[in-house]
Amino acid sequence: MISRQGRNLSLAIVAGLVFGLVGGIPLAYYFVQSNWLVYAGAYWQLLTSLFVVYPSLLGVADVLFNAIAVVWLDGLLSHAFHEAEYYAVFVLSGLVGNIVSLLNGPNVVSFGASGGIFGLLAGAVAQDFTVERRVDYNLLGWFLAVFLFSSFALSYVDWLAHLGGAASGLVAGYLVGARRGSEPP
Repeated sequence: MISRQGRNLSLAIVAGLVFGLVGGIPLAYYFVQSNWLVYAGAYWQLLTSLFVVYPSLLGVADVLFNAIAVVWLDGLLSHAFHEAEYYAVFVLSGLVGNIVSLLNGPNVVSFGASGGIFGLLAGAVAQDFTVERRVDYNLLGWFLAVFLFSSFALSYVDWLAHLGGAASGLVAGYLVGARRGSEPP
């Protein structure tokens, strides 16, 4: 069964399939991350690109892959994060991933939730290590396999967003775990 947090996040991602028009231009074009527009001051795209996709077959494929990933992760990560932590790690990791993605240069357009998804997965690894003082090799293995395949086997993927999301997720997971470790039982 899908929990409420996974259901809500899946709905937000799938909402990216709905493309309205403004002046004959798909609304998604205003909200995907166009690096040159971000450099010019369209900073909202760093956040909005987590929830919309480019109106294309690639965008639809991204939504489907991310929705499946979130449903899968929701069950896997239910022990790692409370609901507010789940959303905070997702948004923070996605935002940092998009900022790191700016290193790709001005001619790149990116979109999707994968930076946030990798942040959740890396955060769960770090949180588990911080609280339990052990490495969950199954979780780490899944993270590495999915990260390496999706970041480097597919030429159109924004690997810098994945890397930035994962790195910030590690830090966030450590902080969540450290806070839990200091709470009384």
